Amino acid sequence: MKTIHLALLLIVIVITSSTANVFAYSGIVLIHHSSAKPTGCLATPGPQINWSNCKMAHTEIYFADMNGANLSKTDAMNALFYNVNLSGANLKNAVLSEGNFAYSNLSGADLRGADLRNIDFYHTNLSGANLVGANLQEARFPGVDFSNAKLAGQNIHHTNMIGANLQNADLQNTILTNVDMRGAIFDGANLKGVDFRYSDITEEVL
Repeated sequence: MKTIHLALLLIVIVITSSTANVFAYSGIVLIHHSSAKPTGCLATPGPQINWSNCKMAHTEIYFADMNGANLSKTDAMNALFYNVNLSGANLKNAVLSEGNFAYSNLSGADLRGADLRNIDFYHTNLSGANLVGANLQEARFPGVDFSNAKLAGQNIHHTNMIGANLQNADLQNTILTNVDMRGAIFDGANLKGVDFRYSDITEEVL
């Protein structure tokens, strides 16, 4: 009997010592179990965090401040960034398809070459963001702030941009066909060469 109890005690000690510095990834945010601060892809979300080249599919992050973060070339398919501050973030060539950035702040973010297919940008702040070369196929933009954003040469079609703010945005040679843009604002936007065929750009949403 003593031998059994001793063996169980040793197992508990081994388990405890091996998990003391483990950082469990919850799928919502990183939860740490010690006072040590993890780095790299295990780091807790915060300003200027470096998550470049990380594998983060199905991640869920809520209400975090990640301004100036580096997520270049990060694979975050099916990720949820809800009301997250990613202003000025580097998301160049990131894979973010099938994700959701509802109410998040991506103002001034670098999204050049990013895979943004089928993302829900519901009321997202993309003012001043650079989306040149990004893949926006089947992405949705209701209520999005695109003011001063760079969208030149984009191919955006069959989607929802109701109430979008496109003031002073660069839309030169952008394809915007079959888009519901009721209530969208275009004041000061560069509309040279824009294709609006079959789109609804009436001023008011009925």
